[in-house]
Amino acid sequence: MTGTPDVPAPRPPTQERRDITIDALSALFAAGRLEMEDFEARVERAIRARSVPELDALVADLAPTGERPRPVVPALVREPMGPDHPRGSRATVAVMSGTRRNGRWFPAARHVGVAVMGGAELDFREAELSPGTTDVYLYAVWGAIEVIVPPDLDVEVGGLAIMGGLTHLASHPSRLESQRPRLRIHGFALMGAVEVKVRLPGETAKDARLRRRNERRRLRGGDDEQDR
Repeated sequence: MTGTPDVPAPRPPTQERRDITIDALSALFAAGRLEMEDFEARVERAIRARSVPELDALVADLAPTGERPRPVVPALVREPMGPDHPRGSRATVAVMSGTRRNGRWFPAARHVGVAVMGGAELDFREAELSPGTTDVYLYAVWGAIEVIVPPDLDVEVGGLAIMGGLTHLASHPSRLESQRPRLRIHGFALMGAVEVKVRLPGETAKDARLRRRNERRRLRGGDDEQDR
């Protein structure tokens, strides 16, 4: 009697391979080829995937029409940005790690930030924003995403937090204009946090705390003088 040979169990994917898949999904979502619910479901499946074929299946059906699905995920990430944002960055991903974008960088008109059991920082104080609205979609699961904006930027924050935290901020420094750069943040935090902070260019977190404290003292001093 001939026995059936044991089929070895598939090896679990490396963390780097998992990160590449989530990065690809983020870029595809930023390109408008995934809806929010589908994006979130695929990211959850990528986190739980037990084999490389499972990861490949999450992006195989998203290959451009007419192309054969390929398991090489980085090719999907490096698809052309289009004439409007030739250098625009579409995605920032931190999975069990930390990442940071600061200094002079070029967010695309639709940028995605993902932090899964990790941390990400997006500093927009020197970012080159296009005229009109830049939409930033932030997804924090057992992780944290910190966004830093300058005080003169038109910012709007909305979203959902489940057993987590989300900063709601609306900052309109002057009369709104259609061509004025505007940052619109859509946050989702599940047992994590999406936090938006306002700082001056070059200002550290400690400097910002001291500045706000001094401003409150000056305001209280003005109120005391009016009461006299």
